[in-house]
Amino acid sequence: MARARQGWLGLGFSAVACALIASAGIGTAWAASDTNTKSTSEQGGVRFGIDREEYDAQARAAMQGDPVVSKHLGAIRKVTLDDAASMDEPGPDVLVFDVEGSRGKGRVNARFITVSATQEALGPGTLVMADGAEYAIEGDADALAAENQDHRHDADEAIEQGRDIFTRQAQEAAQRYSLVRQYIGKIATFEIDTEATGAAPGMNTFVFDLAGDKGRGRIEADFITVSADTERLGKGVLTLEDGRRLPFEGEPRGANEPDAAADDESLSGGMQDNIFTRQAREAVQRYPLVQQHIGTLNAFEIDMVASGEAEGVDAFVFDLAGDKGRGRILADFITVDADTERLGSGVLTLADGREIAFDGEAPREGELASPRVDSDRGEVPDTFARQDGIFVLQANAAMQANPVVRRYVGDIREAVFDRDASWSAEGERYVFDLKGSKGQARLEAEFITVDADNERIGEGELVMADGKRYPLDGK
Repeated sequence: MARARQGWLGLGFSAVACALIASAGIGTAWAASDTNTKSTSEQGGVRFGIDREEYDAQARAAMQGDPVVSKHLGAIRKVTLDDAASMDEPGPDVLVFDVEGSRGKGRVNARFITVSATQEALGPGTLVMADGAEYAIEGDADALAAENQDHRHDADEAIEQGRDIFTRQAQEAAQRYSLVRQYIGKIATFEIDTEATGAAPGMNTFVFDLAGDKGRGRIEADFITVSADTERLGKGVLTLEDGRRLPFEGEPRGANEPDAAADDESLSGGMQDNIFTRQAREAVQRYPLVQQHIGTLNAFEIDMVASGEAEGVDAFVFDLAGDKGRGRILADFITVDADTERLGSGVLTLADGREIAFDGEAPREGELASPRVDSDRGEVPDTFARQDGIFVLQANAAMQANPVVRRYVGDIREAVFDRDASWSAEGERYVFDLKGSKGQARLEAEFITVDADNERIGEGELVMADGKRYPLDGK
């Protein structure tokens, strides 16, 4: 496990502490179970114990369910974790997401509380809109109450145990070192200086005051996790009681110790082989221009730096190679559904330097509804939601589950999507004509994306055939 020095009381003990916390069943966002653990990595980013895309979906659902986020952003279309900003925030469970919704764009800075391996809850934080307006997020009261009531004692106990275990392992590592044995002798006291440790450079650097049968001193050094039972003393400085500073290189890497370079490759590989990358590769492989110049792909690697610098939230950069040649593609990748990405417009740069601009694949039927910007929208575009599309299927399920619809319409027998009225409706409202076991009605309501597979009904109105109206409050 990569151990982070920053946030010592919450993060920086050792792999053993994490195991203790997990076994205690602590339901916080940083240690609910080893299937959904978030921790800072040595590369300065945020790392999750589950697939990154899966965690993004859980966080998206948590934000979508918050009344403040839902009110000001509408239906969430895209979420992007800002790793650097998240690392700067205090606490391992405070994350920063850039969010795009049907009503605008904003930035959510809040705690994310792990309820289970498949569910995150939103804690307190703030929503800052693109125009600078700021709104307080109170968070999920039930999740906060459960966290405080059930886990505070266990978390404190596990942290204390983890800190003690790490300190003992660090003392053993220092005791093994010849320089310490020569000037300090047999260590009698070994105490961490938490303030100095927090200010020390390097993610693995810790500061201890130590005393032995030969003298006293202070050691500032890297402590490297070899296994759950062992720390290794890395490079550092031993400062003796008389002020002498003795720099040292530390213990050599063990024969069976994992190589840091291998860890880097492992992390990189994880980013190269995720759901989005696989779907993006399929989209690129489908495109005739790629088939013509690159052929069948045998290498497809995302350039994270270039993708981060690319304009547009949907733009990504990949290096690719095939049986006909090599190249680099910069393009928009558009989510069609949970299983498919569509290649948008971009540029293919070949190995000889030629740049070929392209328009990408045409929009598909059933693709997510096009955003509606204003009241004068003109004709309904082909890309807008269709009767046989994914959105309408998910909307049908949401209507069938709604208590107001069930009470007055009953079991839905037929749900006809009114595309023209929906395109002209305000905001993210959609219009359906319903026939059910209890009667007929026209429903006009907001539909809010919960995740890739689910919509939920927001504010709206159900108008029965006899003219009676029933509000849908979205709660």
